[in-house]
Amino acid sequence: MKRMIVTLAATLMAAPLWADEIKIAVGCPPVPACSDWVYAEDLAASLRDAGLEATVFTGGSLGKDPEIVDQLSQGLLQVGLTNFVMINEVDDTILGFLAPYMFDDMEHFFRATQDTQSELMDGIRASMQAQGIRIAGLPGLGGTMGVFNAKTPITSVEDMADLRLRAIDATQIELFKQWGVQGVVVDMPEFSGAVQQGIVDGYFNPPVVALIFRHTEFLKHYTDLGAGTPFRSALMSADWYDGLDDDTRATVDEAVDAANANNRAWTAKAAEGEIEGLRKAGVTVSELDDGALDDFKTRSQAAWDVLMPEGEIDAFRALAAETRE
Repeated sequence: MKRMIVTLAATLMAAPLWADEIKIAVGCPPVPACSDWVYAEDLAASLRDAGLEATVFTGGSLGKDPEIVDQLSQGLLQVGLTNFVMINEVDDTILGFLAPYMFDDMEHFFRATQDTQSELMDGIRASMQAQGIRIAGLPGLGGTMGVFNAKTPITSVEDMADLRLRAIDATQIELFKQWGVQGVVVDMPEFSGAVQQGIVDGYFNPPVVALIFRHTEFLKHYTDLGAGTPFRSALMSADWYDGLDDDTRATVDEAVDAANANNRAWTAKAAEGEIEGLRKAGVTVSELDDGALDDFKTRSQAAWDVLMPEGEIDAFRALAAETRE
C-alpha cells in the first residue's frame, strides 16, 4: 500500500499543471502573414514548454468570432483571437485606439496599451471582464492603414471623389464622409464579389489584409495614409483563468507576456516588408505629399467625435501625448 501511495504521488507531481487541453481559436489560415496565427503559436509554444497541453485551431474551425466570444464567456473555450469589433460591441471606447492619426505608429500604440497603465484600458478590461472575458492583448497586424482600390492611384483626397469604399460599420462611413467618399457596409467574406459587381471599389485597411486574402489580384492601387493603428484582440475565458491554481495562472501570465512581446517585434518586422510585398504582387504604391497628408489628418480628426464615445477625445489626446516620443 505504501508503495502504491508513493507511486501515485509521483504520478500526480509529474502531471501537467492544467490537466485539460488549452484550445486556442484562430480565424485565419496558418500563414506567416497572419498575426493571429503567429501570436497563437507563440502562446501555445510557451504553454507547452511549461508542461501544459495547448492546441491551435485555425481557419475558423471552432466558429466565427461571435461564436468564439460566446464560447469564451461560457468557459467552453480557453483562448480566442478575434477582430477588435468583438470588444467594441461591449465597450466602444476601444475605437479610440484605432482612430486615424490619434497615435503616430504601431510602436506608439504599444506604448499606450502595453507600457502605460491608463484608465481607458482599465475601463475596457473591466467591461470585458463583466462579460466573462479577459483581454490578454491587442496584437498588431503590421503597418498602419491606407486605402486600396481597383481604379486609380490616390495622392490626394480629391482623387477619391468617385470611389466607393467598403466600410466595417456605420462609424467608418462617417469617416469616409469627411474624406468626401461614399461608404458601403460589406462583410469581408462578400468583399471580393462586391468589387466584381461594382458595389465597392476598395477598402481602408492595413497592407497585410490584401496580402493574406490575395486581394492584390484585383486591388492594384494602394496609398499609405498612416491613418490608424490596426490591431486584433487576444481574449481568454475569465472563468477558465480564474479557476486555475496560482502556479498555472502564473505560467499562463508568462506565456501571454511572451506572446505580446513577440507580437510587438513581429509587427515592426512585418511592417518593414509589406510595401515591397505589395509591389511584388503588382500593386502600384502611391505616397502623399505633406499638404495632402495634412488634409487627410484634418478631415479624419473631424470624425473623432463619431469614432469614439463622447467625452473620450481629451482622454485619448492626453494618453497619446504622454506616450509620444
